[in-house]
Amino acid sequence: MPTLQIVSTKPLSGKTTAAVALAQGFARDGQRVRLVRSGSGDAANADAATLATYLFASSPGAPVAQAAPASGNETLIIELDAGAAPLANTPAVIALRGAPSDEDKALAASLGDQLVGTIAIAVNPGGIEAAARDITNAGLRPLALLPEDRALTAPSVSEIGATLNAEVLFAAENEDEVVDDVLIAPVYADPARPHFRRFASKAVLSPFNKTDLHLVAIETQAACLVITGGKQPSPYIIDRAAHGTTTLLLSPHDTPGTVAALADIWSATRFRGDSKAAAALALLEGRIDFAALSRKLA
Repeated sequence: MPTLQIVSTKPLSGKTTAAVALAQGFARDGQRVRLVRSGSGDAANADAATLATYLFASSPGAPVAQAAPASGNETLIIELDAGAAPLANTPAVIALRGAPSDEDKALAASLGDQLVGTIAIAVNPGGIEAAARDITNAGLRPLALLPEDRALTAPSVSEIGATLNAEVLFAAENEDEVVDDVLIAPVYADPARPHFRRFASKAVLSPFNKTDLHLVAIETQAACLVITGGKQPSPYIIDRAAHGTTTLLLSPHDTPGTVAALADIWSATRFRGDSKAAAALALLEGRIDFAALSRKLA
């Protein structure tokens, strides 16, 4: 039965994005899909936990040393550790972010006829043709090039907190919630309320002494409120947050410093959540004939 391994030479190259998007495509074609994360370490644990949350595929929920073979009409997709040696005699897709490196070229050459193609993510929309040419010239066989997408790069609440080295003043148990928009609070509360309501999943940045703006962020159900300036807010804010769904983070930086500290987070986020799964499938649909790919794998 069809088995496909997803490989890369570097972390955060889009392996999970490719695996989840392909799994959804096969599932929509009526196939049973099993998603497996092999390997070890924090990245493998996080990815395996993510794969187990999706209903369109079965998954063990923890990394495995060796996946059981596909059976029946099942399609098996195995995501390997970055830089891990590919499985022998198993069709492979290379996940790529950025220009192909010498390591990527060597990986493609080592795979030979096992290489089904390359899925490149976060490609500059204006550079699709150039990227396809570079991937082809590198021997990586472009399978699909996914343009930059804000949903795929959106950070989670926990990633924002970790990037800022922030103190958690209140945890709303939404650490894995994906934050689509990061907003800097205005000076006054009145314009803040309608402005915040325009955004569904948001993080709000506001100085420690702006209690009225903190209340508005909580009222409009911000995923997290990042209190800047390194000083404790009013105790009333923590009490109010305890009755809502907003995580409170205390940033050690002032507001400009907090913005600067978050500058690179969108290129280092992990894949998780239903919104990213939907975005990945939307980008891949129309670029891949899943029925033809399944026949090729079989």
